Amino acid sequence: LKSGLAVLCWYWPRGQQMAARKNAVLAAASVSPLAFCAPKAPAQQPRVFRRGPLKEARVLQGRRAAIPRETKEPPTPKGRWRQAASMVTGTVGLLFGSRAYRKKAAARVASRILRQSGEGGGATSAWKGAKLGPMAISVGVGLLIRFLIPIPAGVSPQGWSILALFVATVCGIVTQPLPAPGVAFCSLAVGLLTKTLTFAEGVAAFTDEVLWLVLLAFFFTKGFSKTGLGDRIALSIVRLVGGTTLGLAYGLNLAEGALAAGMPSSAARAAGVFYPLVDSVAKASGSDPANGTEKKTGAFLVQSAFQATGNSSSLWLYGAAQNLLALRLAAQLGYVVKSPFMDWLKASCVPALTAMALTPLVAYWAIPPEVKQTPEAPKEAERKLKEMGPVSKDEAILGAVIAGMLVLWAGSTAFGIPAVHTAVLGLSTLLFTGVLTWADCAGEKGAWTTMTWFAILVSMSAMLNKLGIVTWLAATISGKIAAAGLSGCSAFFVLLLVYVFSHYAFASQVAHLSALYLPFIAMMVNTGTPPFVAVFALAFASNIFGSMTPYASAQAPVFFGGNYVTLKDWYRMGLIYIIFNIVVWVGVGSIWWKVIGLY
Repeated sequence: LKSGLAVLCWYWPRGQQMAARKNAVLAAASVSPLAFCAPKAPAQQPRVFRRGPLKEARVLQGRRAAIPRETKEPPTPKGRWRQAASMVTGTVGLLFGSRAYRKKAAARVASRILRQSGEGGGATSAWKGAKLGPMAISVGVGLLIRFLIPIPAGVSPQGWSILALFVATVCGIVTQPLPAPGVAFCSLAVGLLTKTLTFAEGVAAFTDEVLWLVLLAFFFTKGFSKTGLGDRIALSIVRLVGGTTLGLAYGLNLAEGALAAGMPSSAARAAGVFYPLVDSVAKASGSDPANGTEKKTGAFLVQSAFQATGNSSSLWLYGAAQNLLALRLAAQLGYVVKSPFMDWLKASCVPALTAMALTPLVAYWAIPPEVKQTPEAPKEAERKLKEMGPVSKDEAILGAVIAGMLVLWAGSTAFGIPAVHTAVLGLSTLLFTGVLTWADCAGEKGAWTTMTWFAILVSMSAMLNKLGIVTWLAATISGKIAAAGLSGCSAFFVLLLVYVFSHYAFASQVAHLSALYLPFIAMMVNTGTPPFVAVFALAFASNIFGSMTPYASAQAPVFFGGNYVTLKDWYRMGLIYIIFNIVVWVGVGSIWWKVIGLY
């Protein structure tokens, strides 16, 4: 471009009046890249641009004056026409070339600006919304059920639509295109827009007492972690019985069972209290995956502590959040447990304690420790207790409040105080004394998250039951089971195995229970199982299958992530323990439930 402008300047009519024009054209030629929006300077900059346009024009003019020129004859008319044609051709080419160059330069500049804004998180940054693949799967499942599968006889279109919406919601909670509350709210929005649900029906469970108990349970768990009372209880037991590897495993299981009574989050209890303790004790005894010594004590202790969580969660009604949800769902079918705390403890105590007593022995056989003595464990526990110092005022207040709540929960029928009233009273005491602050409660994102999607899912489940979907589904499947010649004990055992082993497809105990608990209760009852046997058996199973895989429960990835147990051994141990737990709970449980009159 600059060369073309310089050519035009050279052939410009001569004369003193034109000198200023020549200088101006040369200056324009020197800055022409800027005039046409060049995105960046060429690799080798011409000297004109470095010196400055006006100064270089004067230098060039001086050089021309210093060079002697030959005397030229005046151009002939033919030569003039040739010069004019060349000028016109050059000018037209210059105009078209500059126009194309401007377009390319503008495109390059625009792309550079957009790329830079994208790197800074601007308008062109990557999609930050729902994961489109899992979302497509969830929506596709719902559309398949609603529009491709014919509506069965005896089922209303609204009921079938709610079933499709419910299944799609559970699928979304499993595949997680969004966090669980996001999936629940999207499903609620679809239900409202399609008039499948009213707003009151979609959020009805937000006033449910059981869901508020789940929420308050997380706040009490925060109290244990904030004050350090949970760590103190666990360390005290380890100090007493931790001299051998097997004794240490029993001590950890004993502490797990004690804390489960007042620490209602199995994930927080197992992953937040006991895994750090197991990891610390294992490394103190020379068992470290980084050094290839994980089988000395670590693998055995990790599996023993992890497998104990399912049984300790089953022992106490408040041992896990899904226990409360199970009773709430059972009540939707009309199976109401009158004294929840005591009836649950009465049904669970013997099989749970039996399984907890045998769990370390099974681990000792299946994944034996290389080191049998652990004199370092009591010393490590003693050292940590000294670091914690004496029992603080907040620990004492929390311990007294939890003990008082356990008494009121155990005697709720005699005292006439509902369980949720006791929980509200306990939380109020902790807030009043400053053991907990409202900032602590508001910061428990897991509590509010669970409350949100629990409530929406339970509301949908209640509508399924209200519109007869659960009854129809149970009657259809149980009819096929009866046609196969199964009933009573055989049907119960088959349905229980299907319910348990289907957890290989789930990454959440609560999602599994929310999706399958109600229909399996109905199927068991329709095939001859006593109602409360079905209620409690499936509720207990919802705890023990949380140890089957590295993703089977919220605490599983934490224990597996320590690298003490290989993936192959983890699945092997999961299969061993689920078979062991089914044998104990069905064998011992069936005898005990007969003794207490459950059937």
